[in-house]
Amino acid sequence: MINKTNPNLAINGGTPVSKEPIIIHKPYLAAADRQALLNAFDSTFISGDGPACREFESKLARYLGVQHALYVNSATSALELAFRVKDFPPGAEVIVPDFTYTSSALGPLYNNLKVVLCDVYPDNGSIDVGKLESYITDKTVAIVPVDYAGIPADMGEVNRIAQIHGLYVVHDTAQSLGAEYKGRKTGSLADLSTFSFHGTKNITTGEGGAITTNDSKLAERIKILREKGTNKYSFLTDNITRGYYEYVDIGNSYVQSNLLGALGASQMRSIGHIYQARREIAEYYLQELDGLPRLKAHALTDNVPLMTAWGNDTEYANIFSEPLKNYMEPKDILIAISASGNSPNVLRALEVARQIGGVTVGLTGDTGGRLRELTDHCVHIPDWHIGRQEDGHMILDR
Repeated sequence: MINKTNPNLAINGGTPVSKEPIIIHKPYLAAADRQALLNAFDSTFISGDGPACREFESKLARYLGVQHALYVNSATSALELAFRVKDFPPGAEVIVPDFTYTSSALGPLYNNLKVVLCDVYPDNGSIDVGKLESYITDKTVAIVPVDYAGIPADMGEVNRIAQIHGLYVVHDTAQSLGAEYKGRKTGSLADLSTFSFHGTKNITTGEGGAITTNDSKLAERIKILREKGTNKYSFLTDNITRGYYEYVDIGNSYVQSNLLGALGASQMRSIGHIYQARREIAEYYLQELDGLPRLKAHALTDNVPLMTAWGNDTEYANIFSEPLKNYMEPKDILIAISASGNSPNVLRALEVARQIGGVTVGLTGDTGGRLRELTDHCVHIPDWHIGRQEDGHMILDR
């Protein structure tokens, strides 16, 4: 438990390690990004699906090695569209890991589907592929593997199981842009993948997301669904001969501003530098924390190279061999973190809730001890461009 008598600790009135707080995440924004925004502003095309959006999509598709990348206003919207495009019957079942952000479950729920929660590995939060088939029934239509903390799920095994049972795979790659699985980048490993460009992610457009796929039929319908059910995409592509666009389906408004598309296209130019810096930070943490008793990094999926996984999320995650409550009470952990000048959201447990606003939602399946084992043992430390080694030392000292 925490020593409440040691006067040197900030929680007991001692001097904080840093006078200024070091936040858990910080976006990389360069002068070129500012100029790209100004150029888009001056172009006067600031509405959705503009030329800069198309440029961003093209760069993203080339980087990932996929045929289609479609920019939308959030990863949550991308997940909703991923299921809207399939028209699965109401009540059909979708398997989702029980340790993830709520968006992974909201996509199916928005489409009147039933979410079945699947257990995860306690050492990295990835969906437990050894248990996956036990959740499949005659109502199952899809699986949503999630790349928690930038570590790709075991997509080879997920896809093998999906193929046997004829299931659709939606890969939630919100946290793993740039990570690789067996020589292929995430975003190219499933029927459809969904990315996030929220301010906490490696590249950002402030808010935003993307759908990537090699399925042209899915891509063409998503272009319509994200633009309020119109074929405006083709009109903007060839408006001289078309001259008009029409309503051809029931959709919603998920396109993103051309201003933010310009930011995304600019960020893609820095993607190599961003990932190299993050990997150097991850290597620094690994080196400095090596040999510390009762502490280890998240385990990697088989055949995933070390530095193509770690360093591809907004935070670097560590696992304690004992529950954190064995060291101190949860409230004391947060108080101690804040007193030392660090962000109090260093600790995070993202469990898919069975209730939203007090209303029970359509979730069944497993929220067992392995999830609790993971969340009780997990702590996060910043993984952004520290810039100075002394800042890294301060983070570790805390």
